[in-house]
Amino acid sequence: MIYGRRALALALSAIITVTILWRPDHAVAADGPQDAAARMLAERYSPVVRLQKDSADCANGEQFQPTDVEAVLGDQQVALRGPWRPPDLVKSQPTAGDLGRGFPGHFLDFPGDPLRPGCDYAEWSARINAAHPATVYAHVAADPGFPGQLSLEYWFFYVFNDYNNTHEGDWESIRLVFDAATPAAALATHPTAVGFSQHGGAERARWGDAKLELVDETHPVVYPAAGSHANKYGRRLYLGRGSEGLGCDDTTRPQPAIRPRVAYVPMARADYLKQYPWLAFEGRWGERQRSFFDGPTGPNMKTSWTAPIQDAESTWRDDSNTVPAGTVLGPSGTGAFCTAIGTGSVLLRQTLDRTWLLGLLLAALVVLIWFAASRTRWSDADPLPARKRRAWGQAIVAALRLFRLRPGLFAGFATAFAVLGLVTVLLARLQTARHDAPADLGAPTDNATGFWASLVALGVTILTMATYVALLAAVTATLDQLDRGVPATTDAALRRVVADRRPLTRAAGQYLLVITVLTIFVATIPVAIYYAVSRAFAIPAVVAEQCSGRTSLRRSRMLVKGRWWRTAVPLAIVVGLALAVGPAAGIAMLLGTDWPATLINVVSSILFALAMPVASAAVAYLYFDRVVALQSPGSGELPLVPRTYAREG
Repeated sequence: MIYGRRALALALSAIITVTILWRPDHAVAADGPQDAAARMLAERYSPVVRLQKDSADCANGEQFQPTDVEAVLGDQQVALRGPWRPPDLVKSQPTAGDLGRGFPGHFLDFPGDPLRPGCDYAEWSARINAAHPATVYAHVAADPGFPGQLSLEYWFFYVFNDYNNTHEGDWESIRLVFDAATPAAALATHPTAVGFSQHGGAERARWGDAKLELVDETHPVVYPAAGSHANKYGRRLYLGRGSEGLGCDDTTRPQPAIRPRVAYVPMARADYLKQYPWLAFEGRWGERQRSFFDGPTGPNMKTSWTAPIQDAESTWRDDSNTVPAGTVLGPSGTGAFCTAIGTGSVLLRQTLDRTWLLGLLLAALVVLIWFAASRTRWSDADPLPARKRRAWGQAIVAALRLFRLRPGLFAGFATAFAVLGLVTVLLARLQTARHDAPADLGAPTDNATGFWASLVALGVTILTMATYVALLAAVTATLDQLDRGVPATTDAALRRVVADRRPLTRAAGQYLLVITVLTIFVATIPVAIYYAVSRAFAIPAVVAEQCSGRTSLRRSRMLVKGRWWRTAVPLAIVVGLALAVGPAAGIAMLLGTDWPATLINVVSSILFALAMPVASAAVAYLYFDRVVALQSPGSGELPLVPRTYAREG
């Protein structure tokens, strides 16, 4: 009996000792006095998430989901490293309890290279999330500086940010603000405002605003942007500047909605650290890198964790800039901005740890520009006569001088392009105003108004191409008339174009059709480029030499034969400069002003409209240069030359 009592005493002593010494990484804390109501509040307003569709090659769409932190901690491929250079390994497979020790300046290292991610992070994320549901962490907090108000914040953790500034780890959140002093009081009312985190700031919506989509009247719908996970209110292409990030956030291809599991975080620090000790971690949730490729800090290090109302007052804004949907006249400034930032980010990532490569690329660019500029002539560039030998530099200068000397002659051409540009911008603005507007104005929609707007935009695009053909023909006709001593007016040039409409339509139609077919397949794109250059002078040939549509294409090929490269480079420079004027100005305005995107696109379209007559004149000058060089019919500097290229049929 005595031995039995001793054994029982020893067993109880062992249990007590283990209980005291053992500290689980994920112990469940007892609710504080307000946690029961706060937990109900978190469940009532839990978000509905619409991630973007993914892609098989990890290059587009969304590859990640809101992840349970427990799926990351303890994983064999995760390491905790120190702040030294090079960073030393502190522990592999760190647990929540390990992070509970704080470790300021340290960071978690995930499997992969954030500067060259490939599919490594996507594959790892898929593996660790296979056994864990999508999860958000809900935390209710008061703000000492704003008594009588309460914040309910949902935190999303993604293992990788696949945006322009790629980095390991990504914490995003949405926040609901209540005019209530306690969670119990908040249950009796509705939120007054909602804030969706977006890069360095957040966008506000009033409860009941049209842009705030709700499910079952209480669950806000969140559209995380592809890669960046910036939380948006709808399906748009968003333009990022300043606190909105730098680049474009895409939410136009959402997947079916999911409802992540809500992991409630107790209100009191002592309580939530018992349940989630990793909330004491003061390091970074991702590999240390230079500049904005650095891993982020966790929720507990954000101002919104302890002063949520103050943070909302200082960082929330009322709206976000959207990229106008659809195609504007010429390359849009906003579209070029999105492309330029994305391409520049890739280049920066590839050269961030290879400064020698960046220097080599910049040096090569400078040499290329110098070489191209030095291989041409810029002086002696009189606009008349048109039929004379010119280098491509002289062709550009002559076109500019012609535009300056006869502005009224080209004003009508520029006006036609400007009107088309304004029409497309207005249509784009109309489409953007729709709640479910896609990024592409030509994309099919379920809305009849959107369908007709898309149809009209397609018609405007076709009309824009036709206007360019007419513009090139009219400029060529004008130069031909001036060369022959015939008074040149805009009306006369347009009448000439109308008279030649059939061969022009046939030449342009065949030209565009062949190029379109050849660009369907990657293997035939070089053939398409060759064809585009060799037939580039078909439109001027129709007007200046009175060729038929089919004959003009053969005539252009004859003019370019043996000089394809010497024709391709000047054409690329002339057309490239004309196409780049609007986008370059748009990018400058986006970075240097706070003008709305629609206004910037209008300005870009106007600049494009002004540049196209000049580019058309330069192309016409290049055509006349080739004609004179070959001493072909239609060449020479005499007013009238017999024409042997008669129309067919």
